[in-house]
Amino acid sequence: MVSNYELIRVGESATPVVVIDDFIPDPHGLVETIASHHQFIKREGDFYPGVRSHAPVGYEAHLNTSLPALFSQLVSHNDMQDVGVEKPPQIALVQLSIANQDPKSLSPIQCIPHIDTQKDNEWALVHYLFNDPLGGTAFYRHIETGLERVDAAQYEGYFKTLKRQATTVGLPPKAYINGDSAMFTQIGRIAPKYNRAVLYPANLLHSGCLPNDISGSIDVKKSRLTANASVIF
Repeated sequence: MVSNYELIRVGESATPVVVIDDFIPDPHGLVETIASHHQFIKREGDFYPGVRSHAPVGYEAHLNTSLPALFSQLVSHNDMQDVGVEKPPQIALVQLSIANQDPKSLSPIQCIPHIDTQKDNEWALVHYLFNDPLGGTAFYRHIETGLERVDAAQYEGYFKTLKRQATTVGLPPKAYINGDSAMFTQIGRIAPKYNRAVLYPANLLHSGCLPNDISGSIDVKKSRLTANASVIF
């Protein structure tokens, strides 16, 4: 049984977000393994503002054990039958990330909240593996459309609106978003904490709360290191 989690609801749609502290039993050992054996690179076509690496096999095994148990509890005890998590989850993608991109080099799409998928049956996991105050995760509502989650039926219209707003509202500043803006309202924010994991629907508008003086370093022990996974039902 997973006992150290909190289920919260964000926005007008009351979208569920799960926060789990002490997510793995030996985070220090994981970080040491990553520092010793993992090379981080910038992947072509990846809008993530930093570098990536593969996750250790043992970490993927932990997800495959812990996440089915967690979602089983959520469905049984937290009235989550309506959000599409009744089926056993499949871990589709696991990777490591270090955010380190200079905000001056960000493209406009990197300066606003994003979604990871249009699918309603996919969740995202971010696991904080850093101690320094390098930012957690925030969730947003698009003001004009009122959208907090963007599904396949809404995707085309939403991005047409964004393109129009690039002219009518203007491009966002070259900076990481860290609160309300002319186009978005922040509806929830999760503070970072070492060995804390956050789970949320992957088509919920979100962004890392990255500091705009973020270091360009890829030193695993000094950077904003996270593990990330896609969970499909």
